[in-house]
Amino acid sequence: MEASETEGRTFMQAISEKYSPENFPCRRGPGMGVVVVPSEHQGSPMKDRLNLPSVLVLNGCGISHAGEEGEITAFCAHVVELDLSHNKLQDWHEISKIVSNIPNLEFLNLSSNQLNDAVLEPDCAKAFSSIRRLVLNNTQVSWDTVHTFTQEMPE
Repeated sequence: MEASETEGRTFMQAISEKYSPENFPCRRGPGMGVVVVPSEHQGSPMKDRLNLPSVLVLNGCGISHAGEEGEITAFCAHVVELDLSHNKLQDWHEISKIVSNIPNLEFLNLSSNQLNDAVLEPDCAKAFSSIRRLVLNNTQVSWDTVHTFTQEMPE
């Protein structure tokens, strides 16, 4: 395997590639391409080029790490559901960087990420406190991890 295959991509690289207007040059309107969300959030100059829906589906995008946290906050403040299933996430610290920068996130799908060897520290688990629904199918997380989540996720 090449280094780029094992390292994967950042969360923001996957968003930029999947939701870039350049990927939808000819089709605009309801049900076509990117859903337009009013740009009321201050942030990155790229914000004007990416109009993200409140439900992000980034399954199978090769994501292994968060990337620039400020960019996540700038682009994803309005996101309420996030599907990160079938990626290369193996570290709770990286996942918590993503989650902690999406303040309105209520649903997170991490199915089929290799999290069986990842240790979830209580400080890291606090980032998940606002999540109401967490999907961990086929992650092989330990019962200790599940227990830590039950302590930090009151909902």
